[in-house]
Amino acid sequence: MSRSHRRTNLCLAIVLAAASLQAIAQQPKSSPRSRAAAPAQAASTSSPSQVKAIWEPMNYPDDVTLEDVFFVNQQVGWVAGKGTGGFIMHTSDGGKNWEIQVGDPHSNDANITDMHFLDAVHGWAVQGDQLIRTTDGKTWQTIGPFAPNNPLAEYRFISLQDGFEAAGYFSGSTIFATHDGGRSWKSVYQCQTTLQVNGLVRNTACFFHDLAFPSAQVGYAVGGAFDGSWAAIAKTTDGGASWKVIFATTDMAAVSTAFFTDENNGVIRLQDKRVFITSDGGQSWQGATGSAEATIKFADPTVGWSCVLQYGPACSYTLDGGKSWTSRSFNLPADIYGYSVPRRDQVYLVGDHGMIYRYRIVPASYTAQGIVDAPLVPAYGGALNDQLDQMRSHCKEIQDKLGAIASQSYPPPQPRFPTAHLMTAAYETSEPEPQSFTQDTSAQTRPQGFAQDTSSQAAIAAPASPAMQSCCATQLQSLQTSVSSFSQQVPAFSGQFRNLNLLFVGMNMLNNLVSQAHSIQAAFVALKQAPNLQAATTALQNLSTQVEGTSQTLSSGFQNLTLSGAPSASTITNMAGTAAAAPTPATPGATPGAPANGTANTQSTASKAANSTAQKAKQKLKSMIPF
Repeated sequence: MSRSHRRTNLCLAIVLAAASLQAIAQQPKSSPRSRAAAPAQAASTSSPSQVKAIWEPMNYPDDVTLEDVFFVNQQVGWVAGKGTGGFIMHTSDGGKNWEIQVGDPHSNDANITDMHFLDAVHGWAVQGDQLIRTTDGKTWQTIGPFAPNNPLAEYRFISLQDGFEAAGYFSGSTIFATHDGGRSWKSVYQCQTTLQVNGLVRNTACFFHDLAFPSAQVGYAVGGAFDGSWAAIAKTTDGGASWKVIFATTDMAAVSTAFFTDENNGVIRLQDKRVFITSDGGQSWQGATGSAEATIKFADPTVGWSCVLQYGPACSYTLDGGKSWTSRSFNLPADIYGYSVPRRDQVYLVGDHGMIYRYRIVPASYTAQGIVDAPLVPAYGGALNDQLDQMRSHCKEIQDKLGAIASQSYPPPQPRFPTAHLMTAAYETSEPEPQSFTQDTSAQTRPQGFAQDTSSQAAIAAPASPAMQSCCATQLQSLQTSVSSFSQQVPAFSGQFRNLNLLFVGMNMLNNLVSQAHSIQAAFVALKQAPNLQAATTALQNLSTQVEGTSQTLSSGFQNLTLSGAPSASTITNMAGTAAAAPTPATPGATPGAPANGTANTQSTASKAANSTAQKAKQKLKSMIPF
């Protein structure tokens, strides 16, 4: 190459570099929400093959028998058991540390079993033949015995004062009720039913083995014949005041356990391990595939577990709401006596010799002493994650178009867009502090529809700016479809989730996700209306940040959203038989942006919500620590 040609090329390079620097200098300064994209990109390098599920030992350092465990969230839980004496221990850090609240493992105190909680502070347990209770999550008091001369099968409380006990054998089961917190019990229903046996009609007693209350008004008692040869199910729709048998058949063995994810949808396990599901409140039942090992517990409407109690270390699990079950045996050091399912990706098993194992999701490369392989459950998010992935793909297409056009004059500043799903974030390892609790009515007042923000929808559907129309019309249309679909799916998805282990505790995520959906809409409108390519680049970067912030909320399983629960004593006492209150608003400052209220949100409101979302995503990603 001649010297003159090199000189010409050098001059051209200087001119192009100067143009590029000038373009960068003229670009608006990055906002906090655009800077949040970088950590998200770094965290998105994981894929499903890079994570695995394990049971990890968190054993208690004493040779005691742990017979029951109950976690109200991923941090706060209790275990009950016995050494020479019964005791209850409490943890507020996910099982890393325990403190004894009741009894002494080395005393002669009666054994403690069968814990149930309404929320993080109101719970009960059985010690010998006595009912004990806590109203602050710390101290326990003896309330008194159950109904006399009736062996206890199961009990449940639907408020601080109102509870029910299924008990008795030889003459059939009786349901007893208490309205003074367990101090006295009164018979409210004697189980009798009529069915055909060998073509002959029989009036016969029935026996209950389990109680399930998906709401304060609707409850189920399940069982059947004393010898287990037929099934019967009774139901109340008035908070336990009256009961009647709604289902009885000789085509099924007796029902050993039941779990209802809402008032109409439930799963039963028969004594022969077969599983049946209902969607009409127990009127009819359809057989599921596979079998359940023992008691059934659901973390959410989709994922449930059934672990063997006392007969071997094995669990069954379902990923489709109980329609199909898979059973697995695990090489644990002791039999499983009790288990708790606070989240789909967090399960606790307890047993002999202080055994405590926790289920969690870890990177595929993670190793530690004593861990046992476990089945991998899907991350939270479902179809919404699919929509967010589509948004990422469409954003990348627009980025490529902008880059191709800009490269004809000078290299543009490049936005950063993650292209893989946040699998690592889906199973976050940081241990958040125990969350605050407020009254929840999500179980009684589920979202029935989504009042679309008409002004936002109109802005989304408005024609693109001339610059964007000439650049990226096809890609914008595809992105618009994904944004609109995501916004429409948010309410139905949010309405499914509450803490199914607790009667009055839910996750107030609807306002969060609706706010984030509006933030994505606002960022898309800014992109669609961008007057030039430089503005489009900035808007595209902002949209990516909103998508990643929302993805972080979904994939982390809503750990940072406000939990609702722990109603006041007067409120929870009067819950049964009263109309459901309005949904509790999200705590100010606890959710990104302003809650959606069905009215038109202004661009500035959406922008503030978007910025808050990005900031939270940025801080959350920075706080992530390795396993």
